[in-house]
Amino acid sequence: MFSRLPPLNCLLWPLILSAQTALCAQYTSSNTDTPKDNNEDCSCYVVNSGADSNTPQYFQYYRFYDFRNLADRPGQYLDAPSIVNDSQNAEVQSVWNADILDSDAFNADWNINDRTKEAPHARKIQMVRSPGNIYIQQNDDSNDPFTYLTLRTNRLDEIQTSGEMRNVQKNLMHASMRMSGRVVGAKGAVAGFFTYFDDENESDIEIRTNDATDVMRYTNQPSENDDGTKVAGASLERSNLAPWNEWQTHRIDWLETDSYWFLNGEQTAANSYGIPQMPSGLIVNMWSDGGTWTGNMTVGESAEFQIQWIEMAFNTSGSVEGPDKPSKRDLDTLEKREEGCGTVCKIDDVKRLGTPEVVSKSIATRMAVSWHRLSVVGVVSFILGW
Repeated sequence: MFSRLPPLNCLLWPLILSAQTALCAQYTSSNTDTPKDNNEDCSCYVVNSGADSNTPQYFQYYRFYDFRNLADRPGQYLDAPSIVNDSQNAEVQSVWNADILDSDAFNADWNINDRTKEAPHARKIQMVRSPGNIYIQQNDDSNDPFTYLTLRTNRLDEIQTSGEMRNVQKNLMHASMRMSGRVVGAKGAVAGFFTYFDDENESDIEIRTNDATDVMRYTNQPSENDDGTKVAGASLERSNLAPWNEWQTHRIDWLETDSYWFLNGEQTAANSYGIPQMPSGLIVNMWSDGGTWTGNMTVGESAEFQIQWIEMAFNTSGSVEGPDKPSKRDLDTLEKREEGCGTVCKIDDVKRLGTPEVVSKSIATRMAVSWHRLSVVGVVSFILGW
């Protein structure tokens, strides 16, 4: 299960203590450690993006959320929880696998949404976000029994229940975000992975189960005018892609003047319209409201958004809670780092997924490393009488 390690497990090298403040938090499971920063040497992170997919973009912070190694044994999480039914109060259902998904470590980074969205008109139905629709599942293969996070939506007689979780970091200001996911189940649902501040500052990856499995939707909001007509160029549809009902790596890069979307490392779309201008948060959901966009799911059916891991490299602006909100958290604990990019790490093409690798050091950092090594050698020489 997820747990937090004591502060001594996240000590920085002395030479870079003045250059950054470490987030002393780490997720662990019974089988592997998955620290959120994963390399305490890094002071910034580089990804290749841009129109040519080869322009370096730099970010100060990094997170890796790994849901692949949460089982103690094969077959532990094969069964999905029962569907939330009409007789239950969906928004107050307890989250499944509470030892993981309601742990202090998980709650420090994620909020599971439990709010109801009323139907705005007759073409839609009430949507209830239920914690009971978020749970851990496992691959049914004893040779590769990896686990994954599942968000579910299902259609009842009068309502549609959905699953949604939001990262507590709501001051993202430009980011490169990825996830390994697949979508399975009935038509009439949408899986979303997106940045959000409000309906005019939102950048989406969307998978519609009404679409063919080779079709992806990439949207910067607003995608509709006040009269309900579509904004030309806001939403980009791409086809002939790898099927979304199989495991794929999805990515969105929110840069200062452009958005870029990738599938399995290949750029699939770009847009300069509607680039978010406000500090935002990451939202992941699986939902439907019976409307034209999602489609109307058949009563009794369901669909699932399954995720193996989520990766984020990002910069920040303002309070962790987002603009115009009082700060309730210790920024030194959750997110505060001095300016500078002394040690640059890459997050792509690394030996171990989720573990950034150093690619360059500034002159000042290299001098500090040399001084540190010489000091250690001097001490050892003095002790040994060399």
